[in-house]
Amino acid sequence: MKIDKNPNVSADSQKELIIQKQIDQLQKEISGWISKESIQWEEKKKILLRTNTESNFIYQTIIEKSEVRAVDSRLKFISLTSQKLQRLSELQPNETTFQKQTLMLKKVLVYLDILYHISKRLFVISKSNLLGKQVELQLEVDSLIREVDRIASQAEFNHMRLFAGDFAKDSRVASLWMIHQSNGELFRVWIATMTSKSLGLTSFDGNYLTLSNSNLFQKNIEEVINRINEERHRIQSVLD
Repeated sequence: MKIDKNPNVSADSQKELIIQKQIDQLQKEISGWISKESIQWEEKKKILLRTNTESNFIYQTIIEKSEVRAVDSRLKFISLTSQKLQRLSELQPNETTFQKQTLMLKKVLVYLDILYHISKRLFVISKSNLLGKQVELQLEVDSLIREVDRIASQAEFNHMRLFAGDFAKDSRVASLWMIHQSNGELFRVWIATMTSKSLGLTSFDGNYLTLSNSNLFQKNIEEVINRINEERHRIQSVLD
């Protein structure tokens, strides 16, 4: 999908607009699909969405009608991410070293906010007591956990992956240094790993957290929410 170039809008902002337009179109297609009477060739639908215009990141899957809730939930978070990134690119200057540093940290906060909202949605799901809806709810849980990993793999700044563990305290891969704006001194910044495994949403053997034990599920999600909140406050303190 292509949009006309606007000299008054940044390239990053236009890229996010492309993603939002794709999502709007996809949501309309899904709505039209489920409203039709089910016939054999309409039992499944292919979902194709490019989630990063700069690289070959494509969200692609084939869904059945029972998976519509899960897909719609994930699309809403992808759209929300794009909207927040678009707003940030329009408001935050990106010319000087200090402006670039600030932009990067604010971008980290955008992604952390989305992860927080996803975890809050997971907590709401865990407290749902909808008879006959457990399968649909688990599908939504699985879909949102995959979205956490999509964010961890695609959240980047100048081609640096932010949440994959490269800049975590225990990382031996890379270190992130910034310049203090008031005195010019260097200081180190850590960014915690935010994959589903590191957050405890996925086991080490690759299994997603399940709703089969609602109390354990809620406890795990509460821990996730607390970890994300701590990271948000820590990154915000660097900006302050």
